[in-house]
Amino acid sequence: MKTIKIAVLFLFLITMSCSNSSSDDEVQNEDTIIEGVWVLRDITDINLEGNVVPAEVSQEIRAFVELILNESCELMAFEFKPDQSFTLEQYDVNDYNPSEDEVDYVVNCENIDIFAGTWDLQDGQLVISGEDDEFNSFSIRLESSVMIWEDVPLGAILPIDGQGDFVFEKLGNG
Repeated sequence: MKTIKIAVLFLFLITMSCSNSSSDDEVQNEDTIIEGVWVLRDITDINLEGNVVPAEVSQEIRAFVELILNESCELMAFEFKPDQSFTLEQYDVNDYNPSEDEVDYVVNCENIDIFAGTWDLQDGQLVISGEDDEFNSFSIRLESSVMIWEDVPLGAILPIDGQGDFVFEKLGNG
């Protein structure tokens, strides 16, 4: 009986040791979490010039994003690679003008720009560098298969001055 208790205790300690070790590795290595393909799915907490926008305007911007996504275009898709390079495919919203009354915006999924560069992630700060040695830093939160970039200039994807939180969904590991 004493041997069985010792064996069970030993097995329990090994199991706990392994489970703690793997969770420590996940926390310590954010890089492996971010590696893969991330697709922009939503923009939240929209503000223009530091002011929270009225719900109606926010809904119009989000509806425009949804219009592109519903046509199976990727508005913004990053592939973060293990060698710390990335590829960005971004829909070019070249003929969207939110200040004019739009009759119907026609989505053309061929309007895709492709960018490449490098990335680095430290303490919740994602730094991406482009081909022209330009870099941008973003505060991010990782939540399971969701990555939220906080206070991103809307001008990154739309011809609008303001900021919002970009919500990305992880599709896979490239």
